[in-house]
Amino acid sequence: MSKGKSTTSTSEVSKGAEGRRHINVRHMQNVLLIWLDSNIDETNDDCQDTITKLQCVVNDINTFTDGDQCIEFIEAAIDNKVCMIISGSLEQHIVARVHNMSQVDSIFIFCDNQKHHEQWVKHWPKINGVFTDITFVCEALKVAAYQCEQNAIPMSFVGTNKKLDQLDPSFMYTQIIKEILLTITFKQDHIQDYLTYCRDTFEGNKKQIENIKRLEDEYHNKTSIYWYTCQMFLYPMLNHALRLMNGDIIIHMGFFIGDLHRQIEQLHRDQYHDTTSANTLIVVKVYLQEILKK
Repeated sequence: MSKGKSTTSTSEVSKGAEGRRHINVRHMQNVLLIWLDSNIDETNDDCQDTITKLQCVVNDINTFTDGDQCIEFIEAAIDNKVCMIISGSLEQHIVARVHNMSQVDSIFIFCDNQKHHEQWVKHWPKINGVFTDITFVCEALKVAAYQCEQNAIPMSFVGTNKKLDQLDPSFMYTQIIKEILLTITFKQDHIQDYLTYCRDTFEGNKKQIENIKRLEDEYHNKTSIYWYTCQMFLYPMLNHALRLMNGDIIIHMGFFIGDLHRQIEQLHRDQYHDTTSANTLIVVKVYLQEILKK
């Protein structure tokens, strides 16, 4: 990261392994975090400590010291939702420019004088609050990021009388991908390939590296639904890949998609033996199936 530039700026993305890593990070989640402050100094220990804490919530952190560069970055972020932390002397000027941008989901004002900002922020619904402690920013950000991920879950409904030639092509593609994945017998090597992929992507993020180690050690001891609902990278990564039909990530996660699909089917069979009972929960079953694009 450098002063006045995003951690994933266009110039950096095009250069070497570090650029590829940032591209991969972008594909891990539906949420990007922007921290805009004209006084950001990433050589400062306090600044690095703040970034580390934020990275425990949202992996893709983009720092800016220049408002115009920040807005250009937001305009290019068409496939993600943006959460913003604004501090320093830029608050009111930048909020007025970004508040109505569809990419921007939430704004957090991070400052030293809370009372100074409490009145004007009431006029901007996307502002989630004024904070003087980064710990409270992280707590509020965690809630906002989770809601963004929930809202990004791909959903589609197909009528019972719908003909095959009337279905959306993307629905057909996901059906084909699902059928292919369910015929593959995944082995431990496939899981290790995925874990290696994640380690390369999350390099430098201590929290996510710990999560990867936990997944490696405990994956077969817990259910796939447990891992999907766990507060770690699996949930946003899978949702983002399915929403954008990212074949690379879907293939890397094929073993997990298959395990999750089979567990949902088994739970449905175990809990609803007769047709009447099954039909009463058809919406829930459709919802779970849609998570896997069935």
